Amino acid sequence: HGTFLRSFQRLSSSGRGTVAPPDELIVKHLQGLGRQRGHDRHVLRFQSLRSRLHHSAARPVLALLFHLRGGDRGVVEDVSRPTLKEVRGGWHLASLANQKEISEAKIVRDLLCALQGVSSDCFDSSCEVDPAVLLTRPAWLLCHRILGLAKLHLRLSTDAKEAMGHGLLHQALCEALRKQLQGYYEVLAQLMSCEGLSLRSLWARLLAPMTRLHFLSQLCEGSRGVFGGALSSMVFASGFSGDIVAQDLAKEILRSVVKPLWSMIRAWMTEGELQDPYGEFFVIADASVPLEDLWNRAYSLELEMVPSFISLELARKILLTGKSVNFIRLCCRRTWSPEPLGTSELLPEEEIGASFDLASRVERLSSKTNEHLVKLLMNHFSLGEHALALRRFLLLGQGDFVQSLMDALQEELDIDANKIHKHQLMGILEMALRQSNAQFCSVDVLGRLGIKLRSPERGERGWDVFLLDYSIDSPLHVVFTPNIMQKYDRAFSFLWKLRRVSHALAASWNQHMALQRHLCRDQRDSLDRLSLLETRQTLHRCTLLRHEMHHFVQNVQSYVLEVLDTSWAKLQQGWQKSSDLDEVISQHERYLAAVEEGAFLAKGSEAILSGVSALLSLVLEFCTLQEQACASCFEVAAVEEEESVEAVFQAVRGRPFARSLAECRASLDHLASTFQMKLQLFLRALEDQPERHSEFSVLSFLLCRLDFNTHYENRTLWSTCFAWRCELQRKSRHMGRRRRPSMASWVVVPVLPCRGLVQGLVR
Repeated sequence: HGTFLRSFQRLSSSGRGTVAPPDELIVKHLQGLGRQRGHDRHVLRFQSLRSRLHHSAARPVLALLFHLRGGDRGVVEDVSRPTLKEVRGGWHLASLANQKEISEAKIVRDLLCALQGVSSDCFDSSCEVDPAVLLTRPAWLLCHRILGLAKLHLRLSTDAKEAMGHGLLHQALCEALRKQLQGYYEVLAQLMSCEGLSLRSLWARLLAPMTRLHFLSQLCEGSRGVFGGALSSMVFASGFSGDIVAQDLAKEILRSVVKPLWSMIRAWMTEGELQDPYGEFFVIADASVPLEDLWNRAYSLELEMVPSFISLELARKILLTGKSVNFIRLCCRRTWSPEPLGTSELLPEEEIGASFDLASRVERLSSKTNEHLVKLLMNHFSLGEHALALRRFLLLGQGDFVQSLMDALQEELDIDANKIHKHQLMGILEMALRQSNAQFCSVDVLGRLGIKLRSPERGERGWDVFLLDYSIDSPLHVVFTPNIMQKYDRAFSFLWKLRRVSHALAASWNQHMALQRHLCRDQRDSLDRLSLLETRQTLHRCTLLRHEMHHFVQNVQSYVLEVLDTSWAKLQQGWQKSSDLDEVISQHERYLAAVEEGAFLAKGSEAILSGVSALLSLVLEFCTLQEQACASCFEVAAVEEEESVEAVFQAVRGRPFARSLAECRASLDHLASTFQMKLQLFLRALEDQPERHSEFSVLSFLLCRLDFNTHYENRTLWSTCFAWRCELQRKSRHMGRRRRPSMASWVVVPVLPCRGLVQGLVR
């Protein structure tokens, strides 16, 4: 130790005394060793190495190495040695600046000051050893470790003061840090009251605070740039350690950090308020969203802010509960005061990873709030009654009303779409309501029912633009949104056309029966019997084609109605089990999706819808054609009653709007072939549809109904030949040749071996 002090003093001195150059001393020392060992190679090696060393600090370093060689031989110096004093504990401490003696107690007191962030004689404000202080290496090592704790304290103190403007959770974290530092100060106070405290005992007592402050320092470093729920997640994750002290400390800090978060959750779930001035809550609001879209767009989850100890399912329930409270107050305009969520701490007293009672509290409050909202919509605002009204009127479930409305609107909707007016149709609608059982609906429901006209396109008639309307207001708009009402309009258009076709077929049958009775009642002579035969042949073909069309329309209509009834029953069951508004909306959307699928309006059913629409248009064309044929027959019959047969033919030829029965039969044949071909294409499209696993709509059932005896499947070849024959007839009429096709066109058909030859012959 004396050699160390002398060497250190020599390196720190400024040339006091006379000291021989270290090179000469080392050379003399090595020469002496060489004489003892009989060689001087050490001298030569030293001189070679010294010639390479040109640094200015080489001389004092060589002097130090020479003095550390051991022994006192070869030292030529005149330096007075410092006075050393043995102090308690075996520590040698002295000051080189003024030879002032420093006791261990002084070092301990200065270290305690440094641990509190106060500068002292031996240590500056940055917790570094004063260069003028000389310490032994063991003392210096202990002081360095203890001063590391002082530096941790300085950083934590600085971080704890930077809380303002960083968020409520960050402020709570800083408050928890200050509370932990209070415990640290209590330890220092106890140490300062101890007498005879040595450096070793001081270090031993600071080991526990050192561990805690190390953990807090790591926590502060990890929290930089993190705020909100992510900050609480970081604190929560820091507790998953094998160190029990770190687990307890993390639990204690987390309990403080989540207090602002717990207050936000409580305010949101009970009052519907977002007490979040710094944007730390995982529920965010969009102030630009109108009140009509409050439920769907006003509030959402910020997934990055959801703490890791709160599951996404639980976060969604918290979001849903607050939305329900706001919806009750703002849209339903009702007051709702749920029970308080509780004021106890968020975490349990057990381990940090255990499930705590937040989930049970949220579940309880969420169930009560959502149940209250569902009952409010169902009972007070009659959600089920309005859904039934949409089923009756817009989905044409009220049969007597639909029949009465079509009978009354027949003349109004047969004209051009640009010539009809809404106010004229409203009176007819009110009359149809009074003539049906729909008159027994509530006044509120009947008051919401109206008519709207779609913007007409060129060539459209009133049937194509007519729509029933149902007025929806708050809070029912959350279920019957504008998008949902557009889907109802699309379904109404398809069902209205389907009912119109069915109504037209029924009207054509009535007209046919009236003409049949008229023909059977009248007596004809021989010439009249020829006209009667032509008429009956025409009516027979009309009957065959009408039955085929009625088979198609009736089966499609039955299929669609079955889907509507099944989906409606499913909706009623789903609403009875719904526990919140989201489930109510989801059940209704599922119901409407089934309606769209049953009405061939769903995505992927475009080919089916196109085929059905084309076939329905052909049915309407047939009804128009039969109406013209029946009108011609009635006209001929009326003329025959008054004039001679020659006058009859003159009357028929003299009226441009009346068609001859032969032309009518040709048109019927062409229409029948077109209908059969399109029906076969429709059946093929049904077969080509991918298998859909739907509980409401199965297209294979419709295919089985339409072709239950494989009639159309076996008729494919004959329908191709029949279409060829009709095409030849049409071209013959067009070219002016009023003759039937040659017999060859009839003889070829039975002997053709396959469809390909028929198609080739047609080409």
